[in-house]
Amino acid sequence: MSLQADLYTEFDTDPTNITAFIWWLTKKSGLSRNLRVLDMGCGPGRMLMEYARLGWHVTGMEPDPDFYASAKQAAAHHPSITVKHGSFEDLIEEHAYDLITAINDPFAYVLDIPKRREALGRVYRALKPGGLMFLEVKNFLYKLFYDQPIKEEFGKIDHRRIAHVMQQEIDFHNARWICRDEYIVEGENRTVSKTHTLAIITLPELMYFIEQQGFEQIETYPDYGVRDPQPINGRLILISARKPGDSDI
Repeated sequence: MSLQADLYTEFDTDPTNITAFIWWLTKKSGLSRNLRVLDMGCGPGRMLMEYARLGWHVTGMEPDPDFYASAKQAAAHHPSITVKHGSFEDLIEEHAYDLITAINDPFAYVLDIPKRREALGRVYRALKPGGLMFLEVKNFLYKLFYDQPIKEEFGKIDHRRIAHVMQQEIDFHNARWICRDEYIVEGENRTVSKTHTLAIITLPELMYFIEQQGFEQIETYPDYGVRDPQPINGRLILISARKPGDSDI
C-alpha cells in the first residue's frame, strides 16, 4: 500500500459503523443476499473488503492512480472483488448492480452541475430494477457555520507520529470547498501534501436531481448510527434512493 493510502486509512473514519449501516439498509430494502455491488470512488479499497466479507460480489471504481493501485493490491487475493480505474463518467454499464454506494464524498468531486446530473443518470442506468443508490456527501452548510479554517490532528503509521494539518477555504463564486491536506512525518524531512476541490452541494439540490432521474423512496440519515430516516442536522448528508421495479434478489 502506498504512503498516501496509509495516510488515508489512518485518518479516515473507521468503516465498521458504515458497514453495519449499509448491511441494515440492504436488509431493510430486501436486498440482503447475493448482491452485486459497485463502490464508486473506492479509495484504497477498505469498503470493498468490508462488502466482500458480507458475501457480496463487489466492484470498485477509483480515479486516483495511487488509490487505484492500492485497491488492486488489496483485492488481489479476493476473487469476489474487481477494481476498475475510472470515475462516474466511466460508468457505462446498464442493469448491472443491486447496490451502488459513493462513500466519503466521491460525488462532490464532480464539480459541474450538468456533470453531477449526468453522474446520477449513469448510476440510475447501472442499477438493476429495484436497485439501491447510497450517497455520502459533506453537509457544507454545517461546515461553513462550525468548521475552523485550519485544523490539526495526529496519528501513527509504523510507529511514526504523523501530524495532519487541514487548511480550508471557500470559493464562494463557484460554490467550491478547497481543502489542503498536509501530512508531516515526525523525525523525517518529509511532507505529503494534497489539495482537494469539492462542489458545495446542498440537500435540496441533491434531492431535486435524484428525483429528476426517476429514483423513488428517497430517504435521508444524519449519521451512520441511526436506523430510521431522519432530517439532516450535522456534518454529513447520507441519502438513499431506489430505482423503480422489482428486484431479482
